[in-house]
Amino acid sequence: MSTVEDLLGAFRERLRVPWREDEAPDGRVWMLWYAKEHERRIRGRLGEFRLAAAHAGKGWHELDLAPAFGEWVAQQRWFERAAKLPGTLSTVIGQFETANAQRVRDALDATGPNDILALTGVASLFGLTRAQDLIAKVANAIPGRLLVTFPGVHRDGIYRMLDARDGYNYLAVPIPSENVV
Repeated sequence: MSTVEDLLGAFRERLRVPWREDEAPDGRVWMLWYAKEHERRIRGRLGEFRLAAAHAGKGWHELDLAPAFGEWVAQQRWFERAAKLPGTLSTVIGQFETANAQRVRDALDATGPNDILALTGVASLFGLTRAQDLIAKVANAIPGRLLVTFPGVHRDGIYRMLDARDGYNYLAVPIPSENVV
């Protein structure tokens, strides 16, 4: 699998490709995929990706989804009851998906056509909802680029989160662009 240095190099290469204003929503999504064991390394070195974007003349914004479910559920008026009956949480996942998509759209609203929104912590959605569903709900709202940090694999156009779930074929731009083993 790619090292962080390899991923930075692939990210810099992607930044050199001119951005088309008429790019389809799917093409505005960049999937920075890497071995799941590199999650902390990627998070720890996001500043280097930000600097690469700045060097390329691009703006940089970040949104961490890791605390999203906990923050959302703690704000619900039914939280105390649900905490005593955790099996009932599955009945509100749809509401969380809607709120989470709105959170990402709000972050995208704060960006412009020359900006990147780096979406981290997508692995925290595992077992609750699917990253592909979130991306599909926000893709039309991306003014610049949405960089999704994706711990998993990309092989032959198929992405698999944490190497554990059936994959999906999303038309996002993979970084790195080729299969790496």
